[in-house]
Amino acid sequence: MSDTRRVETDPKQGSNVMSIAASEAFYCLNAGTKKHYRGAGDTPTAARERAAKEAGVTPAQAERLWKRWRTMGSVDGDVYRRLRNTYGHLCSWIENAAETMERETRGIEEANAVYQGHSPVGEGMARKARGEERAA
Repeated sequence: MSDTRRVETDPKQGSNVMSIAASEAFYCLNAGTKKHYRGAGDTPTAARERAAKEAGVTPAQAERLWKRWRTMGSVDGDVYRRLRNTYGHLCSWIENAAETMERETRGIEEANAVYQGHSPVGEGMARKARGEERAA
């Protein structure tokens, strides 16, 4: 057997097949990282560690997932479950905030709405031609 074949099939080298669970876990971790990023002066690593802590995942597990998600054969079930649950809570929090903003927007629009029909297009010009002043 040639050396290249042996290296390709070596289990220690990892596989080139991306695990769906690993990519989903990475996506959830990435969303948590974006949530915890504090802006200028903060680092993605610190934000990732805060997201991992919130999810109940150790920083080492988060770092391993962050760096190796493309080549991981699978991800630990507890890590995957915790990240998915945290991501689910993050999504529901965002959806609830969006619904609240939508309700407030509707309330403001309804309070400021004019309940009169639209005036004909030339009404302003006709009023001006007759010499009528606009009521203020």
